[in-house]
Amino acid sequence: MAVRKLASVDGFVVVDFADAPATGIVRRARKILQSSATDLARSLTYGFASFGIERSGASAGINATDDGADDAIAAFVTELSEDAEAGSLHLLEGKGLPQGSLAVLNPPKPAGTTRTMSRLSPTTAGVLAACEWAVGGDLDGKRLAIEQTEAGPAPADLIGAATERGAVIVDVAGVDTKPWLIWGADADLILPGSKPGVMNHQGAALVTARAVIPWGPIPITTKALATLVAAGVLYVPDFLSAHGEVLVGHVAGLDAVSAGDHRADGDPIGELQARTVEALRAADASNEPLFLAACHIAEDRLGQWRDALPFGRPLAA
Repeated sequence: MAVRKLASVDGFVVVDFADAPATGIVRRARKILQSSATDLARSLTYGFASFGIERSGASAGINATDDGADDAIAAFVTELSEDAEAGSLHLLEGKGLPQGSLAVLNPPKPAGTTRTMSRLSPTTAGVLAACEWAVGGDLDGKRLAIEQTEAGPAPADLIGAATERGAVIVDVAGVDTKPWLIWGADADLILPGSKPGVMNHQGAALVTARAVIPWGPIPITTKALATLVAAGVLYVPDFLSAHGEVLVGHVAGLDAVSAGDHRADGDPIGELQARTVEALRAADASNEPLFLAACHIAEDRLGQWRDALPFGRPLAA
């Protein structure tokens, strides 16, 4: 892991591998912690590896209040624009940044990743592919409990897209004042993602759903994972379901190591979903818990082009 502190703004960029091209998300707030940025970068690194892409995860922070946001973002973009132009670093807008404010730093997108080709955002596409895989078919009649807050809203199209597929969105009484009640929802699938570590072991103990499918990065803690596994609840790794926005261009062929025989030319959303299901099936073929099996696959692929693995797997503390 390497941290680059910026000279022109109170900000930083964390990457797992300093000598490799990297892509990730930028967040802006009064104070962004480097520790949480490291976790987010790690999740992306495992996501890239899982999909056969030789690229490092990245996560950046801009420490600025709302009053100073515009100047801080402008300085951030200026300082990193040469890296983006060279292809060594690409960054997308995360919490606290208006869409389009980092356009100069965004990764290139193949034709078809916009809503003109698919009504699904890449993140929603990946989440729905994982949900359908987890239930062994379509979502018709399946009950989904989607965890979200004003500070961490789910993708805008997720509820609508799931409903169009016949899913029933479960409302849980009392979540406005006791948000942890969502974990005990009478549902087939629980979808967390509002912030890293939002589900701890106490929340995981409430889960009666058959599976937990993240829509946001690293939403559960290490102890929560152990609790879910012990209870026989399937946990889909966030690095397979929740990073569609970052991964879509790469899985569509910009720098994939091997395209395989399932490419959907002109349909990057379809390619993303196919790769998601392929990765889940590969991990499920092991006798290990899904998360551990997926980590082993990612680490084997990282070992094909890295001398050493990053320390720590993508879970919240």
